[in-house]
Amino acid sequence: DELPRARTVYAQTGAVVQSMSRAVVSGNALDGNRAKQAVTEITDSVIRNPDAMMLLVTMREKAVETLNRATQVSVYMTVFGRFLQLARDQLELLGLVGLLQDVGMLKLPPGMPARRSDLTAEEEAVFRGHVAHSVEILSQTPGLPAQLPSLASLHHERFDGSGYGRGLKGSAIPLLGSIAAIVDTFDMLTAPTPYGMQMPPSNALNVLYQNRGTQFHAAVVEQFIQCVGAFPVGSIVELNTGEVGVVITQNLVKRLQPRVMVVQDASGNPIHPHKVLDLITE
Repeated sequence: DELPRARTVYAQTGAVVQSMSRAVVSGNALDGNRAKQAVTEITDSVIRNPDAMMLLVTMREKAVETLNRATQVSVYMTVFGRFLQLARDQLELLGLVGLLQDVGMLKLPPGMPARRSDLTAEEEAVFRGHVAHSVEILSQTPGLPAQLPSLASLHHERFDGSGYGRGLKGSAIPLLGSIAAIVDTFDMLTAPTPYGMQMPPSNALNVLYQNRGTQFHAAVVEQFIQCVGAFPVGSIVELNTGEVGVVITQNLVKRLQPRVMVVQDASGNPIHPHKVLDLITE
């Protein structure tokens, strides 16, 4: 029921992201009210059923624009906030942070984000300046929450103080900042090269788990792993029968036993119509 509505919201949000990209590149002001409306609709969809939007962002065609991650990060942050049972206004604030925290990337030299892994020390300093660019752009955008520029500066902070741009540590990083750091890292680890490391979700979650208590808030990492599960919605999985399927719904009690739509038999032949298995019962 939710998937058609979620698809419309996803497409509309993509159009908003593209509009913001053009505005920043051309030196025009962002439309803060349009961004807020997009996040409100994402939040509505996530509250109704988070699996629909998660399926779309996971299965989407990977674009190459600088801000192609914005919608995905926004959805992940909203879904995680829902899992944590945060208030509605906090969910929308998380969605806005995810959508806009990297808008300063558009002020970097062309091609720099795609070369993230081989920057010189001087280029790294320039790259880190995208945080200050984001704060400046959002501070000058009318219609956005007053606390948004400050929150958008937190996704590269680290629990042990090793992050940037303000070098915050431990409890000095607010909850929304800890969430932003974890979701941004997870998305970067799973994003396709050259923008990310193209890890399977289970490997990315393991990286977060290994760095809990050092780079990331330990309790928030453990909650994120519970939220996403080892096999996030949209994951391609092979069953012990040799069949191949797509995870379509999480089982909240047993995350290792989701509902799967089987699309290939053990010989690799397409299955029509697709069959749906609930692994908690089968």
